[in-house]
Amino acid sequence: MNYQESGDKMDLSFLGIASNPITVFSQADKADYLRNPDDIDEGIRELVDAINAIAAFFSMSACQGFLIEAEREDHCPETYVDFYVIDEQYHLARLLLGSLASKFGASIDCKVVYEADFDVTAEDEIVANGMVKLRHSIELYELPADLMTTTYQELVDHIRKFGAAVKQTA
Repeated sequence: MNYQESGDKMDLSFLGIASNPITVFSQADKADYLRNPDDIDEGIRELVDAINAIAAFFSMSACQGFLIEAEREDHCPETYVDFYVIDEQYHLARLLLGSLASKFGASIDCKVVYEADFDVTAEDEIVANGMVKLRHSIELYELPADLMTTTYQELVDHIRKFGAAVKQTA
C-alpha cells in the first residue's frame, strides 16, 4: 500500500517534489501509442496483440529479435515487449510478470524500469518534466529453434489466459 492508498499525506518536499512523480497513463494514451500498428515487427505481433488485448496494458516498444532466423540480421539482437499500465493498475502488471517469471523461469526476464518522462517541444527538443514512467518488460532468451517456437507460443497463450481472467473479474 502506498501513502496515497492509506489516506495519509506524506510530505514529499524533502524529495523536491509536490506529489507522486509516477506518470499515470489513460485509455487516450493507449490509443495514441497504438495508432500505427504497422510499427510492430510481424514476428512478435502475436505477443504484442496479447498484451494490448488486456485493457490495462499497452505496448510501447517491441522487437522480434531472433524469433525468425531468416530476418534476424534486420532486427535488434533482443526479443522483447515493453508495456505501460493504465490508471495505476500496477497490481495486474506485477501479477502478470510474476506469473510469467514463475512459469518460464530462466527462459525469460521480466522487469520494471523507472525511466524519466519528458515533453517534446515545438522544436522537437526533449525536455525532462520531472515525472517517471514505469516501463514493464518481458524479454525472451534465445533457445534452440524448436524450443523457442513452443516457448513463444506458450508465453502468448499464458498472456491470453491472463487477459481472459482479468476480463472476468472486471
